[in-house]
Amino acid sequence: MKRYLADTLAMIVFSTVCGAFIEIVIAGLSIDQSMRIRIAAIPIILFAGRPYGLYRDWIFKLLGGNGNQVGELKSTVIDTFANFSFQITLYLILLFINGATIEQALKAGGSIVVFLIISGRPYGIFLNGCRKLFGVNSN
Repeated sequence: MKRYLADTLAMIVFSTVCGAFIEIVIAGLSIDQSMRIRIAAIPIILFAGRPYGLYRDWIFKLLGGNGNQVGELKSTVIDTFANFSFQITLYLILLFINGATIEQALKAGGSIVVFLIISGRPYGIFLNGCRKLFGVNSN
């Protein structure tokens, strides 16, 4: 249960702050659209937070240990790959469900690609911090 809470809280906090910034500042969605997307994301995150944590842990094990046992460059590459490959589809679905136009989805999706690449390692570090806060380790 602690792992579920840590992984889910990390994803809610990180995606809410970063997602709203991208949606409003870069993609030009209204604050109302962004709020609806962020609220709609919470139930998805409740189901996706822990599976993402498991997926990330699996990728780390598959490619060389866990986040604490591999070098920083390898951790960055693995976190970037895990973050991008898991998140992009969920994000685009949320945009369309909540009324984003194709143009807005392309802008937000294009922006999120860059964001997912840039944020992969920071999110991994944030996730590890949340896990530590909850007294669980990355596997």
